[in-house]
Amino acid sequence: MDSLELNKSKYFVSNIKNILHKKLILEKPLTKDEVKKLNLVNPPVYENEKYLIQERWFYSINIGEWEDVEIFIQGNNENPDVEIIEMAEKIFDELHLHISRALKYLQEFFPNQEMKNYYLSTICFGKMVNFDDYIFSGFSLAFIFDGHFEFQYKVKFKEDGWPIGFEGGPF
Repeated sequence: MDSLELNKSKYFVSNIKNILHKKLILEKPLTKDEVKKLNLVNPPVYENEKYLIQERWFYSINIGEWEDVEIFIQGNNENPDVEIIEMAEKIFDELHLHISRALKYLQEFFPNQEMKNYYLSTICFGKMVNFDDYIFSGFSLAFIFDGHFEFQYKVKFKEDGWPIGFEGGPF
């Protein structure tokens, strides 16, 4: 991926409406026993935070040259949020533009990193919090940068597709 102008047909997901309406799977938190078995350094405190966390629905798809890109949609225990699904459908119609915009955005901040080393890993849709604690509807594209060290960068967008910032750090 040397050019940041992406071909729409390569990044078009033809069955996205079927996936968003029929194939999403409810993400389940780990049980206390599963957490103990994993022996995590910082185990999740789901019991204390469960009222603050939105349930998420997910599915894994191939997009362009990237395999197993995870798609997350916020919702509740019974269904993904209909408004969030509608937003996701609109975003997927222009996904190539959003991916291109995200990569250009990252290139502005990290000009020495080669674009071919970015791997799209996750697309999340739902309510997000900006750095100033403003809650908005939007989506994020998370990329793993595979260079000398691995980093993950998440570019956040408002619902209208405008990028509003990114987060990043070692993977």
